Amino acid sequence: MAIKEKKERKGKLLDVLRTEYKWENIVLAILASLALAFSLMIINGTLTVRADFPIIGKYPKVFAWILFSVAVVGILLVIAPFFIQALPEIKKISWADFKTTLDAVIKVFVFVIILAFLFIGFDYIIGLVIGRLT
Repeated sequence: MAIKEKKERKGKLLDVLRTEYKWENIVLAILASLALAFSLMIINGTLTVRADFPIIGKYPKVFAWILFSVAVVGILLVIAPFFIQALPEIKKISWADFKTTLDAVIKVFVFVIILAFLFIGFDYIIGLVIGRLT
């Protein structure tokens, strides 16, 4: 007896939303950057909206803040795939314990102090040499 497999029905809208297109992120990044720039120009007062402009003209600051929010979401959507790939790698990191960290910090400070005195000494010697030559 044959077993019927259940087929999941996917909506066409979900298929379209899940499909990645080649230039999609670049276009989104450009549009989000432009929207961010225009919203900041409206908020700053550099770019003005005529009062008789439909819908937006009465409340340009509200429109600018909404546009700013949409632009930030767009930029986050462009950046997110890069960080999502890095999360598993970040989870693999093993951090040093307190004793090892303290030891490394002390070594760095001692090294910086030694180099500071070395540069101060070289500066003093070079100053003496230049003083004798002039």
